[in-house]
Amino acid sequence: MQIITDPAGKELKKHGDSSFPFLVSYERLSGYETGSFLWHWHPEIELTYIEKGEMLYKINQNTFHLKEGQAIFGNANALHAGYMYQDQDCQYIPITFDPKLIYGFSGSLLFQKYTEPILRSSLSAVPLDLSCKWHSEAIKDIRDIIDLDCSREPMYEFEVIARLQHFWKILYENTISRAILPSGQDEEN
Repeated sequence: MQIITDPAGKELKKHGDSSFPFLVSYERLSGYETGSFLWHWHPEIELTYIEKGEMLYKINQNTFHLKEGQAIFGNANALHAGYMYQDQDCQYIPITFDPKLIYGFSGSLLFQKYTEPILRSSLSAVPLDLSCKWHSEAIKDIRDIIDLDCSREPMYEFEVIARLQHFWKILYENTISRAILPSGQDEEN
């Protein structure tokens, strides 16, 4: 198996459908012909949780060494690929979703103030490697989303959106909002 892309490298796989553009996949690097998933991009956000093993996750020009229990935020349209670390397999769970699930509709205040600044920034990736206090809260949201997808209880879509929005709030507070604080001010980690 390998990721199928168009000539521009855009992944052709559907990430959910138009009624709920959200998908949780359960993957392992050994499932790919080369032991890695090759360079591709998609307009959806991707949150990848490392369930077992380690991976070298490349996004644009950056390489991140992700370990079991860690995760990474990959921005919309970011070129990415994943490789085995020291020829060891890795089980990982990517969550892909259309950012509209965060903001609702173009032109909304949630889009203008909180979503667009991240989508339009140079922030292609944020490794959630537990080096900052807020990473564990963000990873908890990701794990909760995976659990919600597994159980698919009635109205789980509301819970998924609530967790995605909470994740986004934490991400915004600790990336974009920190970058625009007036000089001399600092928020706690």
